[in-house]
Amino acid sequence: MGIANNVRHRRSGYVTPRPFSAADVDRTIGHAMGVVDRLQEHGAIDWSGKRVLEVGPGSDMSTGAVVLTRGAATYRAVDLFDNTGQSDPGLYHELGRRLGEPVDPERLDFTLASFPELPEVDGEHDVVISNATLEHVEDVPGLFRSLRRLAAPDAAMVHHVDGQTHMRWIKDVDPLNILRYSDQTYEQLLDFPGAPNRLRADDYLQAACAAGWDDARIVPDVRADRSYLGRTRVARRFRRSTTLDLLTFTLVAGR
Repeated sequence: MGIANNVRHRRSGYVTPRPFSAADVDRTIGHAMGVVDRLQEHGAIDWSGKRVLEVGPGSDMSTGAVVLTRGAATYRAVDLFDNTGQSDPGLYHELGRRLGEPVDPERLDFTLASFPELPEVDGEHDVVISNATLEHVEDVPGLFRSLRRLAAPDAAMVHHVDGQTHMRWIKDVDPLNILRYSDQTYEQLLDFPGAPNRLRADDYLQAACAAGWDDARIVPDVRADRSYLGRTRVARRFRRSTTLDLLTFTLVAGR
């Protein structure tokens, strides 16, 4: 399955950023509200007057619409791939109805950017966010340095990370499957632009600190069952991780 994903994504690009159809308006809206709620809670974010930068918005910019209704001054999204055109034509109208005020697509700014330097992006931002995006970034330390360049004084970044295997049904029964393979096997057979980078929570924490972000911490979300951890086998270099059990988590840091 991994090799098939490799071939498919190398041929067509990373065009399926979410595990559900972009045409499913109800699920898209629920997803966006859930993402913003979680980031807000884990990062203790007050959106009022904030200039928000989102890395990897996915198939649409619904999260941007939600944070704008919660008081954000501006919203900008950046990504290596532009999948925003996949959204249903009626999405923002329905989202506005549920939020209680119309969504203005003109305020949802998108920039196709080169990672990790982001030379196409400028200005200062007060809050930098992402959801299930950093695990697809090849050079996380480099990206964190670029985000610090784009961060205003006293800015915060809050990133929710899914560190599990991304292949659908395997994820449910063997969430750390992606860590079983040696670097050589992974790079030769399973890697592609946008493939999971296999970093663990402690790796993200170290990268944030090295890039000059302060007060970096990990907020745990989903942990692997102890019985599963006891019987699973991972490649040697992952056995040193102190956060192997963290399947999903949120990185919070400030400047």
